[in-house]
Amino acid sequence: MPPAYFAAAVLRYAALQFIALTACAMVVYAGGSWLDPTTPYQITGNFLSDLGMTHAWSGHANYASCALFAIALSTIGIALVVFAWTWRDFAFARGRARWLGWTSAVLGTASGLAFTGVAATPIDLALDLHNTFVVSAFSLLLGYVLVITLVMWRNGIGGARLAIHLVYLALVIGYLTLVLAGPRIGTPEAQRIQVIGQKIIAYGSMVHVLYLATSVRRAIARSCRRQHP
Repeated sequence: MPPAYFAAAVLRYAALQFIALTACAMVVYAGGSWLDPTTPYQITGNFLSDLGMTHAWSGHANYASCALFAIALSTIGIALVVFAWTWRDFAFARGRARWLGWTSAVLGTASGLAFTGVAATPIDLALDLHNTFVVSAFSLLLGYVLVITLVMWRNGIGGARLAIHLVYLALVIGYLTLVLAGPRIGTPEAQRIQVIGQKIIAYGSMVHVLYLATSVRRAIARSCRRQHP
């Protein structure tokens, strides 16, 4: 099997791990939100980034949640870097748009590194840098998915696989618009909108990653069976 088959497995595992570890981090989170330091973790009241704080909004140490969040985000970032360089194995059947393929690898790598940067910059220690990494990670991810979609289209991949990438692109554009031009945090309603938007893009991204990884593995397996019946 080509490297992409195994890289896709790693990426799929990382997405599942992200979902599991962030759920565990919510359970052990030390409490509080920007609006109310007395509450437990709330799906519509706390950002995912709250999980990565060394000390929660309650003032208590939050090391367990912080470690789980860092592992989850770093793993998905590293897996994306590895997967980004295997594009020729699953999106380059006709040898077209090579330069776009290399561009996708660079963008995917930069996005993965930015996600690891998010994990390494807790908001209670480096808020501005953390936010810069967040916007950079999703902006670069938007570029990566856009370019890899173009590579797949130029090489004869269409149908549902292409349509799902386009839906995900719309989702990322919507989230970046919300972050850059949406309501500023300052009221409970504005915070709730931003928190819900972040949850949708974060877990929507994991669903997209699961689909991408699974579809790539199946496509490679079919190709190998045709070549070696």
